[in-house]
Amino acid sequence: MRKILIVPVLTLVSSISTAALCGETLSNSTRQDLLAAMKNEAFSYVKYTIYAEQARKNGNETLAGVLEHTAADEYEKHFKEHARLYGLLKSDHENLVNAMSTEFVESTQMYQDMAKRAEAAGDASVAKHFADLARDELDHRDAFKGALSKRAAQ
Repeated sequence: MRKILIVPVLTLVSSISTAALCGETLSNSTRQDLLAAMKNEAFSYVKYTIYAEQARKNGNETLAGVLEHTAADEYEKHFKEHARLYGLLKSDHENLVNAMSTEFVESTQMYQDMAKRAEAAGDASVAKHFADLARDELDHRDAFKGALSKRAAQ
């Protein structure tokens, strides 16, 4: 079973600003619908995957198999087709720059803001969790930055 990290994908999907289908510009409402569909399919993929892990830990192989099969459909059939229609994939260089930008926003804005709100609400353990994730996302950004530097040096 292929495992991928979807959280950055969700942010990546929400940060894309241009898309074309066969040289045709999509309407704003269609783009928004594709974006919403990608977010939902990505979340469903991850959710069903962790449900399957739990079912397997509980000894329920049949349920785990059904969940994994459905998760694979959400990713392979639904998300990928929405992404194609949306124009999500670009050149390797553009994808890397976009991924770097996504991780930077997650580390410097999204998770820091969430940590502050959780702290203000009295949810200290969640605030720490978000703060830790902000650091992780910066590490991801740095890894992408290193890959970009290596590509430029070639």
